[in-house]
Amino acid sequence: MAKILVVGSTGQVGSAAALGLTRTEHSVHALVRRGNENPKSKPLADAGIAIIPGDLTDPTSLSSACKGMDVVITTATSMPTNADDGLRRVDLEGTLALIETAEHSGVQRFVYTSYSGNLLHESPLATAKRTCEQRLLASRMDVVILRPSFFMEVWLGPHLGIDVTNGQARIYGSGENKVSYISGTDVAAFAIAAGTRNQAGKHIVEMGGPEALTQLEAIQTIGDHASREMQLTFLPVEALEQQYATATDPLQKTFGALTLSYSKGDFIPAAQTNAREFGVKLTSLREVLTRQRAQAA
Repeated sequence: MAKILVVGSTGQVGSAAALGLTRTEHSVHALVRRGNENPKSKPLADAGIAIIPGDLTDPTSLSSACKGMDVVITTATSMPTNADDGLRRVDLEGTLALIETAEHSGVQRFVYTSYSGNLLHESPLATAKRTCEQRLLASRMDVVILRPSFFMEVWLGPHLGIDVTNGQARIYGSGENKVSYISGTDVAAFAIAAGTRNQAGKHIVEMGGPEALTQLEAIQTIGDHASREMQLTFLPVEALEQQYATATDPLQKTFGALTLSYSKGDFIPAAQTNAREFGVKLTSLREVLTRQRAQAA
């Protein structure tokens, strides 16, 4: 039985991974800012997860958290708010401190949630992700770097301009390039598998969903599922390039890089192969929409 520490355990993917790990034979621990005083820790504690107080922006708190752990899984990110310069303090410096502490504490395996290797536009988030990847590849630990494509629940949701109630949808670029949208629950399943399977060495896993869809196809699926005609608003690539080029705020620069990459598509050819290797059953967009409808009801 391994002792596993989940960092980012109060986020969407991290909480799903931590709770999923409780169904394994392993001992699950969660790093939570303010520990049990944080109300987001309650569902984790109720599931039998040991809550460890700690903060990625406080490196001194990481030593006790990593002590005695066999595996560290981190899904932590300051996105989408970047409050208090989080992209630098959490995604970059905090994660580097976690990697350093885990290595010095004798952690055997480190699972890191990055993002697709096809996303090449420079940004503070890109700097953080690729720098942490390189530090892990140079470490003494066994490493699994997870590189998911765009999350269905985010990029096909209201925050990115998909308003099903009013039948409105925002399209980035032409909407004609394929994207291997992936569900956050599947990313959590990959993290669980990566943290519990017996696999030595360094591994980079490109991840996508069961089908690559254009934005236009995805919006059509969403409209069909809701029995609603969707009115489309297009943001031209030229406008996205201008937004990216002129952005000075770290979050705006990162969002500009992500939307520009999104407009160009992100097809992951090995998505199904990698899912089979990790024992993950990929979730389709229709299945995500059905789940969301059930949760709303």
